Formats: sequence, structure tokens, C-alpha cells
Amino acid sequence: MITALSPMAGVTDRSFRKLCASMGADLTFTEMISVNGLIRKNRKTIAMLPEGEDKSVIQLFGNEPAIFVKASEMVKDKSLWIDVNAACPVHKVTKRGYGSSLMKKPELLRDIVKAIVSTGSKVSVKIRIGWEDQKNFLDVAKAAAEGGAFLVTIHGRTVEQLYAGKADWTPAKILKESLEIKVGVSGDIFTPYDVVNAYRETGADYIFIARGAIGNPWIFKQSKDLLEKGEFSYPSFEEKRDIIKKHLEMEISEHDFRGIMIFRKFFVRYMKNLPDSHDLKEKIMRITDRDELEDLLDSYFSKLISCEQGGVEGGNIKG
Repeated sequence: MITALSPMAGVTDRSFRKLCASMGADLTFTEMISVNGLIRKNRKTIAMLPEGEDKSVIQLFGNEPAIFVKASEMVKDKSLWIDVNAACPVHKVTKRGYGSSLMKKPELLRDIVKAIVSTGSKVSVKIRIGWEDQKNFLDVAKAAAEGGAFLVTIHGRTVEQLYAGKADWTPAKILKESLEIKVGVSGDIFTPYDVVNAYRETGADYIFIARGAIGNPWIFKQSKDLLEKGEFSYPSFEEKRDIIKKHLEMEISEHDFRGIMIFRKFFVRYMKNLPDSHDLKEKIMRITDRDELEDLLDSYFSKLISCEQGGVEGGNIKG
């Protein structure tokens, strides 16, 4: 079982990728990166590329094979392989023929994959079940495989569902039974139990963890432990404090003064279900000074640590 930090816009920046890689993720994916932005050498686009990472995969989006070729040649030395986004359901992306719109044109997707393969890069593709009126995931996956993709990952929702409703892992199982290439599964994988259940129910080679890793980068090691040992450990309060502070430091190092604001979305998830954290979260959402923020964290966690409320828990696969 290979676990991967799934690409998430505004989330999987260099700092979070490196943190998750250090905590057991086998692979980490960049945010989706525009091929047009790359070939124009847009400053913000270039800043999204991996630096000093040996587990990262670059995800690209666009709809022109020739431009994918140029972009792939620019970045192939920075990535284990190239992932083509044919899954993003957001309207501002699909209306331009990118993301999930490629599922309406399997032949074009095949040509894009084939073009990237011609540059010497390995290629994977991320898809959805399809559109409500055309759930053609199998045909799309076959087209990707014909183009030379070695892996197709499927998010278990239709385009129109966005991220609502329950993800369906059955299409991943169908792909695994129908294709000779590798298969990945994505969607509603929030806990170590979800990771192991998705692996066992679908037979997928790659398990993609998205929102489940925000605030819980421990999920990668926990999932491996659950699969191999039947149990896993939760981080102590001291460890949680140290990782929060490490992550904060990484975001500030990457984004300078904006790092504190960027970190807020992560911090809220780190504090989920922790006792008496509501006031702390409200204060930190207003703080812009690093020392003040760290002082608040130290004060809050020192009380939890002194009460020795950290510990080890485990459970059965189905919870």
C-alpha cells in the first residue's frame, strides 16, 4: 500500500509536502499547476514547484498537448513524474476546458498523455467518476492507459457533486479489475481506518489522502501501523505542539510574513477536538506576530501536557 498526499489547491505547498513526507507519506503532490503559467514563467506558478524534495509529483492542468510538452520538459527534473489533472470540478476551471472537462474528450486526454510520455516522463492521470449524464470513468481511464499512463487515480464523486455527498470507492475497484496499469483511490479518506478500508475494499495500489491529512500529518504512519500491526498511536500533546510549531516555522520560512495567515487554515484543523480550544483559535485568527502566537501555543499546551492527557489508542479496522 502506497500512501500519497493528494493535490489540494491552496494547501499542498512546499511546507506541507515536506512535513507530510517527513511523517510517513510515500508521495506528495503539488497543487495543480497551470501549463500556461509555466511556459510563461509566471513567478507565482514557478514558486509552486518542488525544491529539495525527493517524494514529490507535479500535477499539471491545461488542454493542449503541445503546451503540456513544453511545460513537462521544464519541470521533469523536479518531479518523480507528471500527473495530469482531469478531475478538478470547479466551474472556473472546467469552463475553460481544463480539469474534469477532459473527461468529455477521452481522445484529447489520450493525446495529452502520449505527448508527455514522448518527453521521457512517466505520467499518471487523476479523474472523477464522470459527469452526471456520462459516468464514463472506465473509458477515460482506458484512454489514459492507451496514451501511456502507468497510473490512474479516481476520486469517487461525479463532477457535479464537487465535494458533497459520500464518495464511492466502487469505481476504483472496477478500474483495478479492468486495467493492467496501477490504480489509485481518492475521496472521503479521513482516518487510518478509511485508508486501510479503501485499500482492502478496492485493491488500489495508491491511497490518496487529502483533507484527512490537514491537521493530522500523522495519518500516514498511523495507517501503515494499522495495516501492519492492527493498531496505531495518537500523538501526545507534546508531540502535537512540536509539530504545530515546526509547521508554522516552515510556512513562515516559505511565505515570509504571509506564512502566519496561510498557517491559520492548518491550525484550526490541528486543534480539532482538543479541550477548551475555542478561545485560542479565535485569538490566533487575529494574531500576526510570530512570538505572540508561539507564546499562546506554549501556554495552552503546557496545561494539557501537565495533565498527562496524551496517550495511545488503537482499534479494529472498521473502528
